[in-house]
Amino acid sequence: MSEKVSISVRELMEYVYRRGSIDDRFRSNTSMLEGTAIHQSVQKEYEDEDESEVFMKWDYKTAEIDVKIHGRCDGLLKTPEGKIIDEIKSTTQDLEDITEASYPVYWAQAKGYAYIYAKNEDLEEIKVQLTYVQKRTKEKKQFLFNFSMKQLEDFMEETIVEYMSYAKVLSYIKKEKEESIPDLKFPFPHYRNGQRYLAGAVYRTSQEKRNLFAQAPTGIGKTISTLFPAIKSMEEGKQERIFYLTAKTVTRLTAEEGLALMEKSGLRLRSVTLTAKDKICFKEETICQPDYCEFADGYYDRINGAIIDVLKNETQITRPVVEKYARKHRICPFEFSLDLTDVVDVIIGDYNYVFDPRVALKRLMPEHKKKTSLLIDEAHNLVERAREMYSATIFRNSYWQVEEEWGEKDHKLAQSAQAVRKDLHRLNSEEESTITEIPGELEENLERFMERAEGVLREEQDGEETESLLECYFSSQNFVKIFSLLDEHYKIITSKDALKLYCVDPSFVLRKVTEMFRSSIYFSATLSPFAYYKEMLGGQEDDYILKLPSPYDADQIKVTIAPLSTRFKDREQNVDKLAELLYKQVKNQEGNHLFFFPSYQYMNMVYQAFKKFVDVDTVEQEFGMTEERRDEFLAQFVPGGSLVGFAVLGGVFSEGVDLRGNRLNGVAVVGIGLAPRSFEKELIKNYFTNRGKNGYNYAYIYPGMNKVLQAGGRLIRSEEDHGVIQLVDDRFLQPTYQKLLPVEWQNYRIEK
Repeated sequence: MSEKVSISVRELMEYVYRRGSIDDRFRSNTSMLEGTAIHQSVQKEYEDEDESEVFMKWDYKTAEIDVKIHGRCDGLLKTPEGKIIDEIKSTTQDLEDITEASYPVYWAQAKGYAYIYAKNEDLEEIKVQLTYVQKRTKEKKQFLFNFSMKQLEDFMEETIVEYMSYAKVLSYIKKEKEESIPDLKFPFPHYRNGQRYLAGAVYRTSQEKRNLFAQAPTGIGKTISTLFPAIKSMEEGKQERIFYLTAKTVTRLTAEEGLALMEKSGLRLRSVTLTAKDKICFKEETICQPDYCEFADGYYDRINGAIIDVLKNETQITRPVVEKYARKHRICPFEFSLDLTDVVDVIIGDYNYVFDPRVALKRLMPEHKKKTSLLIDEAHNLVERAREMYSATIFRNSYWQVEEEWGEKDHKLAQSAQAVRKDLHRLNSEEESTITEIPGELEENLERFMERAEGVLREEQDGEETESLLECYFSSQNFVKIFSLLDEHYKIITSKDALKLYCVDPSFVLRKVTEMFRSSIYFSATLSPFAYYKEMLGGQEDDYILKLPSPYDADQIKVTIAPLSTRFKDREQNVDKLAELLYKQVKNQEGNHLFFFPSYQYMNMVYQAFKKFVDVDTVEQEFGMTEERRDEFLAQFVPGGSLVGFAVLGGVFSEGVDLRGNRLNGVAVVGIGLAPRSFEKELIKNYFTNRGKNGYNYAYIYPGMNKVLQAGGRLIRSEEDHGVIQLVDDRFLQPTYQKLLPVEWQNYRIEK
């Protein structure tokens, strides 16, 4: 029996016919929605008997592999001379620069649909049309050719021959995966308390195409308890891909470790870890141009060989593996990792690859999303991240700078920037305030500015002027994109220098994104209070929920509450008392300690007071630490040591850090984690108050206490860990905060 491989017409033709270099000299970052709108506008002009978005499929049989080719044709037009396959492409290029030979890959796609239709309808010939639409002017340019069935058969045979080596690799790794999953066992001798419940809930959720919100305590093994069942649910082929999404590099490494463990237990699948472009780029500057970067030059001529090479020889395609093969084949490591997302089974990366409208993977087609599950680690972080991703700001000075720099060089560009600046000036206010709507002329002027800027940026390549124009262009584009989402979940903030579309309630956008996927698993040690996080993450009534108790004994943690005021007005007078409390903790509990503070300023104040205790070794978190410096900071916490670390609450060391055993013996959390009052926080408070909620809790207390719980969670990471947690603030004794403390922290003593 022949092996089978399924591929879309677009993917097939891009694999075989895409050629050339990566060139981001200027590439309009227009959204897929805009491209869809252009397609729809052309399709609306079709005659009544014409068809659009016509699904087609054909099984192309070869001696070794049957290739199932499928896709949706943009247009199937009926004319007196016969049917025409219409392929629509939007472009930022001037139409006069486009010839019939400009894009062979587009012709290949059109001919692919023509081949399938002609085969299914037993036609001897068929016409193929390429329709280009200029994005700014909406003008069209069309090319029409007639192809015989013989020509299309020869074309498809050449295409399949070229594709066959890749198809064999895909067939091989698919077979490997399918054979390994049924026999895959949990990669530990036994489940920890609660692990089996979590794994079972994840498996059931994925099988039933539902969503799950799970609070699983620190140390339970959430990563393996979600990855293992998600992979097991691939067994029947209904689920093909998993995104493991997280906000922290360290938790990405944990996901890689989980896959490595399962591989030792017999699992054979492919995964790729996505790393930010500026971190993985081989060059000093991330300039993606063929005349600057040899890894961009000819990228598409070499990428197919690189993909086949890595898929044949590697299973876990981590950052070092991506870099190794990228250097070997002389290709861009970032684009290489993105291209691998089309064929691997597990993708590990930041939230933004799925949720951020600016950088989300556009290549993830709707039909792929339906077979993809999301595992969203440390999901409590996604609330604030979503607010950032779905908000947008434009600054008056940015347009003034464009005016100044381009006034003599391009009068029309300067004029368009001036129009936006004047609109913003009319809306500005000395103090931050909200307005109910954005004047229509501002939106129109932004569109004119972007249109003019696009034309200039395609011609101009270098210089500081171009850099500032590019920045202004993209911020304008993002603003217009977010403006299309504007509804009752947003507030429009105006100030002296800026206009901001602020996403007060991100739940609706998160729900819109996740409902396109097969299932979504939100999990964290601190989804507390549960109802708040389920609501804020877009949860609905029929979603599954799971709240697991701690797997550890309460006597592994000794909790102390020290009722010392850490309010801003009391900090200076209490600094010596606080330093003595922390020193007492160190003396009473041998080993390493981490102390967390609500700000760098407060941390440094206490750090200076603490240094009078000369018999204690200390280390302090620095502002803006690089990854290298963070690793050096953590490496100092060695088993059996006696180091005291000072760090910021809510920072890189209070989440996702895993200091097992005697690497950490004590934690102190100073303050209740409340963010300072701000205009935006007050908007959140008022928004939820007006909806019958406790707005102050939503804006301040719940997010603040989440930071406290996360910091305390650094202490107990395994069954063997013991230690102390000291909570320093008199408000920890108030009922509002008491309710939010974990059960295992409830048996506290009060420091006199």
